[in-house]
Amino acid sequence: MTTKEKLALIENAIDDVLSNLSNGIEIKEYWIDSVKVEKRSPLELITELRKIKALTINDARKSANQTRKSYIFGDRY
Repeated sequence: MTTKEKLALIENAIDDVLSNLSNGIEIKEYWIDSVKVEKRSPLELITELRKIKALTINDARKSANQTRKSYIFGDRY
């Protein structure tokens, strides 16, 4: 699954929680890509989903900036 797909799933989850909250339905847990996020309230769930989104973006940036790897065997460079 690409980063864009993951971000789209997270955005859809946040939208689902907000739309159901406006309809009077409280969603306190959500499954995204075989990961269960469960909190005590819908607002905590939204906060956690936003944290996951930020971490996903940071991971994508780090992997995009990494162009080479260096391996050190023993104590010599």
